[in-house]
This record gives sequence, C-alpha cells and structure tokens, in this order.
Amino acid sequence: MTHSPVRLPIALRLSNYLRHALSRVTGRQSELQIELAGEPVKLAISNAREIRRAHAIHHELDFVERIREHLAEGDTIFDIGANIGVLTLLMARHPNSVRSTLYSFEPEPRNFTQLQQNIALNGLQSRVIPKQIALGASDGQASLHVRGEAGEGRHSIAESGGATDAITVALTTCESFARQENAMPNVLKIDVEGAEGQVLSGVTGLLDSNAPRDIFLEIHNKGDRDNMPDGTLIHDWFENHNYKMVWNVERRSGEHRHYRHSSAQAA
Repeated sequence: MTHSPVRLPIALRLSNYLRHALSRVTGRQSELQIELAGEPVKLAISNAREIRRAHAIHHELDFVERIREHLAEGDTIFDIGANIGVLTLLMARHPNSVRSTLYSFEPEPRNFTQLQQNIALNGLQSRVIPKQIALGASDGQASLHVRGEAGEGRHSIAESGGATDAITVALTTCESFARQENAMPNVLKIDVEGAEGQVLSGVTGLLDSNAPRDIFLEIHNKGDRDNMPDGTLIHDWFENHNYKMVWNVERRSGEHRHYRHSSAQAA
C-alpha cells in the first residue's frame, strides 16, 4: 500500500506552535494533540524541534504503515532507536498489535524522559516498556554522540559529525537483552543513525532458534553506512541468515527496508 505524504492543516500546525510558545512563557510543558496515520496521539513537548519531528512522520507513512501492517497479535516488538516514541505509539495503538508487548529503546536521557511521558500520556504503560539503553554489537558502554535538543533524532554511537556533546550510555546486544528478559522479539524496527550493522551483529546469536520474523530498518548514509562491523554488506548478512528483502524505498538520506525470515510466509 502506498501513501502520499499528508500535510496537516495550517491552522492545526499553528495551534501546536502557539501552544508551545505559551507553555514557554508560563513555564509549563506543552502537550501536542495530533493525528498520525489515522491515530489520535498525545505528545509531551519541550521544544519546537519535537513539534517539527512529529509532523515529519507524515513523510514516512509508507514505512510506518508497512511496519504496522505486518504486526501480529501477541508479538514481542523491539523499537530500537525510539527517540521520543512517535513510532512506538503508532505501533502500540494499531489493531494488529493487540496483546503485544513493545520494548522501546532510547539511550539519550532527554529523549528517554519524553518517551516515558508520551507512553503515559497515551495510557500505554501496561504494554510498552521503555529502556534507557543502546543496543549494539557488544555488552558494556558506548559513547553516544549527541546532536541538538531533546527530540533530535540524529544522536548516534557510530557517527560523530555535527555532534555538540558525547555522553556515556549503557550498551548491550539484542541477544543479551532478549535472553535476560526472556523476551524473544518477533519484530525489530531499527533506526540508529548509521549503527544498523552493529545492532544486527548483536542479533546473530538469536538466529538459530529465535530468529525475528520481520526486521524493518533505515539505512543511513553516515556512520557505518550499509555495512556490518566486519565490512560485510548488510544485505548480504541478511541473505546469509535466511532473510529476504521484501520491500524497500530509497530516501534522500538512505533507504527504508523490510526483511522477512524464510520461516515466515512471504509478504
């Protein structure tokens, strides 16, 4: 299914910005009321960047709907690189994800705070579990290169260009987390600003017995680009582990892809 980008009515966008401006004057956090992918969503907003980023999801509706259409009842879903949780909310609210559990990973402290607030605002605490940790190729710690304000989606453990700061964050692999929590993921969504290969490397140990059914990722033209840590192309890694690319869309900043495991019915 193809969705054309949707622009919100000018009056609604202006209302959101005015609400935020008033909150800055009064010293109170603003709350954004918005409809995304047909879902009414509430977002706690601390700066104008977050408003722009929420509106920008309309330009990625093909990717959003591709993910939501391939969720299934009772899935365990990992949203890796959740930012303030816009896609987390849209996955959790979709009818296909009834009785699913969603783990939402965001290591940047300001974004994580907003993520927690957004989960609570939308009444999803019983189904969405936020984790302030980065997933990668090893267990331990990593330097997260921070860029801009809260809501910024360009923080990365693989790319330092344009960073305004670097902080140390907890790091683990997808395999380690899944086994520790006894939460084997059926679906992975990965958007980690050039560290996609590192995350996938940490998935490898699950593939023999608990291979995720569907993996959705954004390949970025920065950081490790389209490579695994050993230099193997990400696409080749998938093919070597019995995954087939069933959908992809090129973007100015990279590419959205959907890989499905051979044990699942073809898309």
